[in-house]
Amino acid sequence: MSSCTCEKCHKTMDEDNFYTYKNGERTELCKKCLTMHIDNFNPDTFLWLLEKMDVPYIEQEWNVLRDRAYAKSPTKMNGMSVFGKYLSKMKLKQFKDYTWADTERIKKENEEKVAAAVAQQKNAEAELARQYENGEITEAQYKTLVSVETLHAEAPVYAPQPQIIGDNNPYNESNFMSEDELPDVGAELTDDDKLYLVMKWGRLYKLDELVKLEKTYVEMCNAFEVNDPDSDQTLMLICKTALKMNNAIDIGDMDGFQKLSRVYDTLRKSAKFTAAQNKEQKSNFVDSISQVVAMCEKEGFIPRFATDIPQDKVDLTLKDMNNYVRKLVTQDLGFGQQIEDSIKKLQIQKEMREQDDEYDFDDEHDVLDDADYEEYYGQAEEQKEKDMQLMYGKESDYGIS
Repeated sequence: MSSCTCEKCHKTMDEDNFYTYKNGERTELCKKCLTMHIDNFNPDTFLWLLEKMDVPYIEQEWNVLRDRAYAKSPTKMNGMSVFGKYLSKMKLKQFKDYTWADTERIKKENEEKVAAAVAQQKNAEAELARQYENGEITEAQYKTLVSVETLHAEAPVYAPQPQIIGDNNPYNESNFMSEDELPDVGAELTDDDKLYLVMKWGRLYKLDELVKLEKTYVEMCNAFEVNDPDSDQTLMLICKTALKMNNAIDIGDMDGFQKLSRVYDTLRKSAKFTAAQNKEQKSNFVDSISQVVAMCEKEGFIPRFATDIPQDKVDLTLKDMNNYVRKLVTQDLGFGQQIEDSIKKLQIQKEMREQDDEYDFDDEHDVLDDADYEEYYGQAEEQKEKDMQLMYGKESDYGIS
């Protein structure tokens, strides 16, 4: 694959990073530099490029690709998102013979088609309206067949509800407690207290907000164990998030409240600052030997965990063995069958030994001599001759001597 050099960024790249003219040559600028100032919603920013590439501007086709790219990722949409796809679409069979010079003609033809379609739609909707007024079709049929624009135009206009102004307005600020009537939350704070709060939470909070943050922090510390700097920092973030979340819901910013609530839940769960996790941590059960040792060192003998089992090791061992045998007999359903199978095997082995004892072997009769071998082979030859006579007839015909 050959490479090209961009005249703007002066980078040498593969030719795939450059658009192709209709004559097969590559553009002077790479794709990124050529489209860096394109606004896909402003034709003035890309019409000169379409003319340069000698392709027509068909508004409907461009808008389809533009809307598709915007729906996929609005934040990542850039100049390359539509331009390259549009050039590829213009290479299709129905568009490949068009050039930039055909732009106005195509635009005029499309406008005529749209006007004809609108006129046809108006005539059809007029006929539907006549049929609906005469009772020939139902209201459901009429609303289904007419366009959305017609339904919107025929929809009744609802007048806005008058706003209540004056003392009768329940949301009038005069019905709430004024700033002067509120007690001064920082009246009892010394300068050192205020300095401590500012240094801890920052200078971007009012005095009442600083007091609220510190109050939430202390309550959380009393409810949960905060033993390391990481947990302490996370707890401070939780307090700040809770403050901003409450402010967002107070002013009616529901979108901001939902985002902050998700952050709030994530922080609490990651640091285990929830009621369920707190209950789990404060349960009456221990799950490690280190906790048992810590409890023994701190509390000494704990009657709550005392039992009536003798503390002697031999007694404990005997008790464990008794429990094991009892569970083995009462709970193991296949243990009885195993015992029966073992008894049967022992009985069979005993019977086999008894049968072996009944035989009395004499070593003298077990030894074979030459006469025994001659007798055996002689009997075998006689049996062979008898078999041949039965199968083939006379001996002379088959050479049997």
